[in-house]
Amino acid sequence: MLKIFYLSFTIVLFTALVYSGCSEIEDNLVTAPEIGTHPPGFADSNSPEFHGKYINDNKLWNLKTCQSCHGNDYAGGSSGSSCLTCHSASGGPQNCRLCHGGVSGKSHPPKALNGETSISYVGVGVHTYHIDSTKYSAPVACGECHTTLTGGFSDPNHIGDMPDGTAEINFGPIAKTVTTFKGGGVFPDPVWDRNTATCSNSYCHGNFRDGNSEAVPVWTDRNSVKCGSCHGDPVTGNPNPIPNGNFFHPHYPSYTIGVCYQCHGSVIDQSGSIINKLKHVNGVVDYN
Repeated sequence: MLKIFYLSFTIVLFTALVYSGCSEIEDNLVTAPEIGTHPPGFADSNSPEFHGKYINDNKLWNLKTCQSCHGNDYAGGSSGSSCLTCHSASGGPQNCRLCHGGVSGKSHPPKALNGETSISYVGVGVHTYHIDSTKYSAPVACGECHTTLTGGFSDPNHIGDMPDGTAEINFGPIAKTVTTFKGGGVFPDPVWDRNTATCSNSYCHGNFRDGNSEAVPVWTDRNSVKCGSCHGDPVTGNPNPIPNGNFFHPHYPSYTIGVCYQCHGSVIDQSGSIINKLKHVNGVVDYN
């Protein structure tokens, strides 16, 4: 019996020591490095897993998800990994030209959010011909079509909490310019139709006294606007106004674009070229 007792005691003691040893080892385990939050290729612009594509596909342009780990300043935050290593331009990931624009250092399209640069794409359209390569007027301020952003990147009128990737249109004062005359006036009420990419009822394109109030320029077709589109003959391009379908003093049927300078020489020359864009589409009829 004594032998059985010592044998049993030895087994119990050995078992206790084994479990004790295992517990001590388990308590001191070194945690394995956490698998990366982002998939392989997240920083590779040539990869289908590229983070730029991920942000665009999931409409995460407000970057709040990024800031939750990388910090409000993108310098690393809790992740310890700075976005500014690659995004070294002013504003870091919030640089305007990172998402739209970028052509010739501009922050307006082209390019669009999806990288498109063709005028035929509604997100690009004729931005350039309104802002950079203007033919008929001074550069059009962004605030004439979009709400002015006073709060920068985080302005609620910029991206918002539930972005849809569509730029809202909010016409400014020039587009709504009222022209008056004895007995009445013209009160533009500009309308943007995204489905047809057209702009109508704006002062800028004919809704003014003696203008072509039914003019409907196409945003994705720069050739939809000629000198005669807003006033005059939209087919031939002759800008000689035909108020209510009839010519009357000081405009006559024989007048062409080469005659305009006689009364509007501060705006246009004998060749029909606008020589002072600040005086065209400015809300005022400038006479010599």
